[in-house]
Amino acid sequence: MIIEADLHCHSLASSHAYSTVDEMAAAAYKYGLKAFALTDHAMAMPDSPHVWHFHNLSILPQKINEVTVLRGAEVNIKSSDGDIDMTEFDLSNLQWVVASCHLPVIKPGTEKENTNAYVNAVKNNAAIDVIGHCTVVRYPVDYEVIAKTCKEYGKFIELNESSVQFGRSTKENCVDMLRACKKYGTEITVNTDCHYAALIGQTPFTEKILESVDFPEKLIFNREAARVLEYVSKKHNII
Repeated sequence: MIIEADLHCHSLASSHAYSTVDEMAAAAYKYGLKAFALTDHAMAMPDSPHVWHFHNLSILPQKINEVTVLRGAEVNIKSSDGDIDMTEFDLSNLQWVVASCHLPVIKPGTEKENTNAYVNAVKNNAAIDVIGHCTVVRYPVDYEVIAKTCKEYGKFIELNESSVQFGRSTKENCVDMLRACKKYGTEITVNTDCHYAALIGQTPFTEKILESVDFPEKLIFNREAARVLEYVSKKHNII
């Protein structure tokens, strides 16, 4: 495994996912992860949990099965202006925020429109930590613009195992994204976007892509869980 923290994971609270939080924590411990982020879909997705799900995440222990569980969400980018579907109040209880484009929420536009959606989300929403699966083929983007913006604003870009494994992202898109990140020194997160506990932390497809471009290990933010927890502690002052 190349990561100690998987920072994009779904429980059965997202009803197209299939595992409980305890099952996910048990699998994470089994596979040697030290942390994972629980990032169920925010409310604009048709099968998302109610907003109360996110406000009540604080009842979860910070550690389950000796694995740190970050309280998070995958918010939906709603427009090329970068609007998202959670308020500052909704986000105030969270420790990790992924921001993604999903077909039920935002229709694919031109390359410029799609790029603006990600870039403006980064610029306008301080709570966002990482841009999710921007390599999916249905949303063509300018990776140089996104990588440069994320570097400037201290955000991460995700290399998403699930989107590669299940054919939503091409290797070519991932390579283009990684090369842009290398050029600007933009850090990435390698995440599974797992919807089933047995997949947590497992990144064989993306590992091959990283090797193919000789991507620097120092730019993989979640290789070491300690770095993730230090970042979260400084940003949210809660770990």
